[in-house]
Amino acid sequence: MNQTLLRNSVICLGGMLLSWQSQAADLSARDFFGAPSGTTLGALYLAGTRADDFHGPADRDGKADLKANVVLYRQVFFTDVCGTLCTPQFLVPFVDLNARLPGANHHTGESGFGDPLIGGTLFFINDPASRTYSGLLTMITLPIGEYHSQNPDVSPGANRWGTNFVYNYTQGIGEKWVLEANLEAQLYGKNDNYYGSELKQDPLYRLQAFASYDFTPSTYGGLRLVQADGGALRINDRRIDNTHKRYTQVGFEVGHWLDRQNQVMFSLSQNVAASNGYAGADALLRLVHVF
Repeated sequence: MNQTLLRNSVICLGGMLLSWQSQAADLSARDFFGAPSGTTLGALYLAGTRADDFHGPADRDGKADLKANVVLYRQVFFTDVCGTLCTPQFLVPFVDLNARLPGANHHTGESGFGDPLIGGTLFFINDPASRTYSGLLTMITLPIGEYHSQNPDVSPGANRWGTNFVYNYTQGIGEKWVLEANLEAQLYGKNDNYYGSELKQDPLYRLQAFASYDFTPSTYGGLRLVQADGGALRINDRRIDNTHKRYTQVGFEVGHWLDRQNQVMFSLSQNVAASNGYAGADALLRLVHVF
């Protein structure tokens, strides 16, 4: 493979296709609030990322940009079949990606169904009275989404297995504040057809923290902080320079219950520091229905 193409490709895989996969694991404030066994939730996510700045040596001309749109449906079941509260769930994404890769002369893009995720949360603490919760969320990525081996950096699917582990601790403070900390590890299987080569990736570790406040019984606002580190790439077991990602993201969200069964939430986040990846803004609209 041409070395310039190889460099551009692996840099973008680390910074683009994985960016929407990370979004699929992005949390919102109060995601770990429990519900009575037998409750079922359906959630529709409309997410968008816009970035016209790539931080790293690959983008020497400063022309790289990224547009990503994701529509994701999530179904969550609350049950005590695990001996404690747990939430079996699945996610199905539709992805539209368009980007100018670092060092490239033109834009490229793909759209289609991405890799679905299945898994759930096992709760260790479930105390609604004090709004104290703790649990382990495990999600497995199934490599059955649309994948283009000659255009993998913007393919909706990643052609590899993946696993996300998130440990959460949620604590209510007084009557209106809620503080949350989430420790996350994203683990990746190998892609055995990345331009005909084998691609591997180191784990990506993230901290997602939230502080939220009840303005009214039906409306809350929250602040978020995300710190990420890891994800270096190897092609045919050769480590690729400048693919270890680091970024810091801050943002806010507002959630409102329209009635007892329907909630709408909007969030906006911005990367304030990034290394070997795109630095841009993420917007999310989430609609939740309680069945």
